[in-house]
Amino acid sequence: MAEDKPTRKIVAETDVPYPVEQVWRAITDSEYIALWFMKNDLKPEFGHKFTFRSRPIERWDGEFSCQVLDVEDNQKISYTWKGGHEELKGFGHFIDTIATWTLTPNADGTTHVVFEHDGFDTAEEADGCFEAMSKGSASILRTLNKMMPDFVEEWATGS
Repeated sequence: MAEDKPTRKIVAETDVPYPVEQVWRAITDSEYIALWFMKNDLKPEFGHKFTFRSRPIERWDGEFSCQVLDVEDNQKISYTWKGGHEELKGFGHFIDTIATWTLTPNADGTTHVVFEHDGFDTAEEADGCFEAMSKGSASILRTLNKMMPDFVEEWATGS
């Protein structure tokens, strides 16, 4: 992520009615991430390089190259998020950002989830990407909340 030019950040947050340990598993286990977000090969280990696989657009293959920057079990995971293509005009060609998930236990046993995606270009040509990713961030939190009961049931039954 370039530090020398102005950037913008997406912040999305929600409360998930499950304990931190269960939400942590849902946001760091590659198998479960693929069910509510994107196919991937994430491992929550410092320095691990992985790929998110999205739907291809125009000449872009739909892949985001990522690397884990920080991991604090059951609290925070942060990673780089890079992708795009020179011909991907509607989305500003490329992104080079940092995504951070922060989990905080609430007093009632639920979990407060904050997803921050920082480093988006402020150029007008990047507005489409920023808007799509902003909507997507809110959507993935809704999907995570919706799928958590299925995950918890599966973990309880050992399926």
